Amino acid sequence: MVLGFMRWALALCLVLSGSAGAQGSSASATFPVIAINTENVAHTDIGARIAYLQDDTRQLQVNQAMADGQPWMPVARTSPNFGFTNNAYWFRFALDNQTGKPVTRFIELPRPFLDDVRLFHFVDGRIITRYSLGDEQPFVQRVMQHQNFVMPLNLEPGRNQVALRIASTGTVEAPLRLWQPAAFYEAASKENLLAGAVFGMLLVMIVYNLFVYLSTRDANYIYYISFVASYLMFWATLNGYAFALAWPEAIRWNSVAVPFSIAWACLSASLFADNFLKLYRFSPPAHRLMQGMALVSAGLMLGSFVLPYVWIIRATSAFILVVSCAALSIGYWRWWLGARFARFYCLSWTAVFVGVSVLTASKFGWLPANFWVDNASQIGILSLVVLLSFTLADRINTDRILRINAQAVALAHAKKARASQQAMLQATADANRELENRVQARTNELHAAMDQLRLANDQLQRLSMTDSLTQVGNRAFFDQSLVTEHKRASRLKQPLALLLLDIDHFKAINDTYGHPAGDACLRALADYMRQKVQRAGDLLARYGGEEFAVLLINSTLGDALDLADEFRADIAGLEVVFEGRTLRFTASIGVASAIPDMQFTPSQFVGDADKALYEAKHGGRNCVRAAAPRLAGLTSSALPA
Repeated sequence: MVLGFMRWALALCLVLSGSAGAQGSSASATFPVIAINTENVAHTDIGARIAYLQDDTRQLQVNQAMADGQPWMPVARTSPNFGFTNNAYWFRFALDNQTGKPVTRFIELPRPFLDDVRLFHFVDGRIITRYSLGDEQPFVQRVMQHQNFVMPLNLEPGRNQVALRIASTGTVEAPLRLWQPAAFYEAASKENLLAGAVFGMLLVMIVYNLFVYLSTRDANYIYYISFVASYLMFWATLNGYAFALAWPEAIRWNSVAVPFSIAWACLSASLFADNFLKLYRFSPPAHRLMQGMALVSAGLMLGSFVLPYVWIIRATSAFILVVSCAALSIGYWRWWLGARFARFYCLSWTAVFVGVSVLTASKFGWLPANFWVDNASQIGILSLVVLLSFTLADRINTDRILRINAQAVALAHAKKARASQQAMLQATADANRELENRVQARTNELHAAMDQLRLANDQLQRLSMTDSLTQVGNRAFFDQSLVTEHKRASRLKQPLALLLLDIDHFKAINDTYGHPAGDACLRALADYMRQKVQRAGDLLARYGGEEFAVLLINSTLGDALDLADEFRADIAGLEVVFEGRTLRFTASIGVASAIPDMQFTPSQFVGDADKALYEAKHGGRNCVRAAAPRLAGLTSSALPA
């Protein structure tokens, strides 16, 4: 059975290392066009709606790739996937801006481990935007600080052509997504929250089992902790979080981390299977097999520092399948022969194989791409982590049952002699007390670990509600607080006022002095407004870009206008010193006031303030405009400052 699983694993590895990519007809593909209009959804998967060109020499320049006569091919799968390849690939498509005005869209390439990514944006045959990205460049050089490759495009009205070149020593994939900016930021926030939850769960498993090991000194817990830690490193690196947060300048280490963590996982899994299944007593040949795999894993860990990435990633990817097959087949063998403690062990490794199988099927286009399919392997590994913890607990319970059964047999024999009976009863009582103490200790450790998880989740919640640049509340914090205060004001029939403040000509500041200067202006404005918004209940948030929102509790329109005029005057006199230059700017402010009820929604409230801000912008800037106060759902109109 072991050899059968190993042959299956090697065959699967050879298939995966081949070209599981996009295949098309022999005819040249037409230039795919994607319409951009006001009815566009939040994001569009465009991987299957583009054309590609294979560059065997990796020497083609953009003008050569886009020249007439090149053998462009249509993508015939859900998204382009060429597997491990030494070729470079060009992709092209057109974005037809039908809105009649310039719009901004984001192109996202959610594969952080591509070496060289270049994008060219054409209008009327001219390159107006180009980006050069890749994991061989420091993270801080990315145009957008995101774990994936995100490239903003300012689309002119009409036809905009886009060319993309991808080359990598690993797999080449291009599951491109087209985003509206607001939808992208919202999705990124949710994705980061989910990633934080996964990180927190894995960290809790490590901490909890570390405490268990310290109390039991059972080597299985050390191997389990090592496996979870290796997967945590693999997950964080593969998804780009480690490069973004842990080592943004360590380019060499970032490329080593994935094969290193895979080899580390193989080492931990081999030692865990050998020790947990007690192969040294049950089957010496199986014991020697797992020990040999552990030695090979250690060699691969060292090899990840010296061997070329294209070799070591294929070797580790193949070897983890071999280790998984061996560990699973030996586990089922032990279970079949009556080892009940192996049942959770087998279920955990089965979850991994199901996840890998689903992922493989999606790569070949047998399953549609969605959240569950794309994350099947990660779900399988997380299931493995959780179920292995249950496996360890189940083994403890099995040992306890065996001890109780042995105890009963001993008591039956002890009836022949009263002295022996008393000694056995005393031993039983001592064993029970020790067991209860250990169970109570582990329960306390679990409670402590859960408390740490709650503290970590609270910290993540606070971070998700704070704007990293200005250290004031972010858009999510504002939206959540607005809903709460809207309900409270509606219930108490109290007035609520909203100020939307936007820096005038902020783009000119960025274009003239650079984005760091613009950031300095945003921080200075946030510091000033934080000093002004001090009343209990009032809140300040960065609403987006150069726009801030101030929510005033129990304040009339007159109070809000007075504060807005004070803001406007003070900001006009505000001086920001940046690299020896003194920067000044003004701001336009829109004000809305209401005594809200359930018929007047928070979005309508924001809409009133936004309309007033729009009038301030078109009324000369550096001014305040107000919407008529809302009372019981009355409509609003702009008032002069």
